[in-house]
Amino acid sequence: MKFPEWNKKQAILIGVLLGVLLCAVMFLIAVLARPVDPAESDEPDYDSESGNIDFVEESNVSLSVAATPPPDLSLKFLTDEAHPMPENGAVLKLGEPYTIGGTVYSNYPLDSVNVSISCSHNNKSPYPYRKAVHFERSKAGIYDLNGKNTDEGVSLAARTDFSQLLVGVHTLKISASVSGSRAIELYRCTFYVLGDEWETITKENFPDSYREALKFFGKEERFLYRYQWVSGRYTVADPEWEKTYITEIAGYPDGMPWKVHIDAVPYFEKAFDYLNTSYVRVHGSNGDTGVIKAIDLITEYNGCYVSRFTSSLKSISHHTFGTAVDVNASMEPNKNTEANTKVIDDDVKLHLAFTGIHTDNGIPYYDFAYDGTYENDPNGVPQTCVNYLLYELGFFRAGFDWAHYYKSTSDAMHFCLSEFVTYNHEHAKYGLRKVYQYADPVTEPSPAATADPTAAS
Repeated sequence: MKFPEWNKKQAILIGVLLGVLLCAVMFLIAVLARPVDPAESDEPDYDSESGNIDFVEESNVSLSVAATPPPDLSLKFLTDEAHPMPENGAVLKLGEPYTIGGTVYSNYPLDSVNVSISCSHNNKSPYPYRKAVHFERSKAGIYDLNGKNTDEGVSLAARTDFSQLLVGVHTLKISASVSGSRAIELYRCTFYVLGDEWETITKENFPDSYREALKFFGKEERFLYRYQWVSGRYTVADPEWEKTYITEIAGYPDGMPWKVHIDAVPYFEKAFDYLNTSYVRVHGSNGDTGVIKAIDLITEYNGCYVSRFTSSLKSISHHTFGTAVDVNASMEPNKNTEANTKVIDDDVKLHLAFTGIHTDNGIPYYDFAYDGTYENDPNGVPQTCVNYLLYELGFFRAGFDWAHYYKSTSDAMHFCLSEFVTYNHEHAKYGLRKVYQYADPVTEPSPAATADPTAAS
């Protein structure tokens, strides 16, 4: 085979083109490898401590993320009586200024001190709100929030304008960094900002479940409360109502605090008791879970009490009262769609068989055989069946309804107490109930009960 001969001009042209292509590839690699500045990203940050999604705050702050703090670093924040920080649960007036105070102490020169303020369920301007001051010139180790010895020549307190804050529940954080280290949180408080205009939840906000709600609560003042709009469908409840009727219980997974209505507490506790004393096994085409505790099927908690309407902005959500809970919401079959009615119905009815109560090492468990193909959850249970089992073995027995049985959609993540659900667990056509007799509850012996009684105390 004879290759064509290139003349000098052709060779130069090919060389130039290859050089340009090589430069373009190197530039693309450099861009892809560049760390993303949070201020340039539209993706939300997940606040693992609060469980809320907080969007990245405005870029008028430079938080250093370069290095690990020195091992002997001592950073602390002390409040100031003359300019106190807002107390947890404090109510501040919409549009009014507020002067914060306090002092940051560090055994290393400070690089920056920062204030961030987020508003629950609101990421519109001015949120997220963040201000900072820097100390490259002054090399301060102590900083009063009202001090002006900053690179900017103005205090952090003066830069933080509370009159810009909107209606809602706010979380304020003070953080600081030293010589290129990441910012370390030193202080946190939560407070309300409220205006003068109130609206009240009324009977008209219930398209079909006012009667059920009134029956559950007994008195209107226990659930028809005042509110102010925050953003979209979210509202902020009257703090006095919230203080009276909303409480926290230790939930799942891992003791996650669940905010619920005080009238709902015994129902949630009963559901936990059933799930904590029941064991289950699912085996078949997707593998074998072995015998596991039913409560372990709650691998994801997605919220109980949240003051909000439905997307219509007219009908109330029963999360507003703390009588509903969403769990395992990221699993595709549990998402609120019409199509998931058939997805769950078909898999539970056609592919999941209850084979009875069996015993393993003296522990009775509910045995299920599965011959489908749907993806498993972290425990090895098909995702189509996880929340069905939670309902079958716990929430149903404790008096909850399941929103998989809504008429026009399946919301299988949602277990509820005070609302109307079209179909029930035993409905001839739509009900999925398989277990009609329950094993005696199994409780694990306490450490004291299993300890050697002859051992020295």
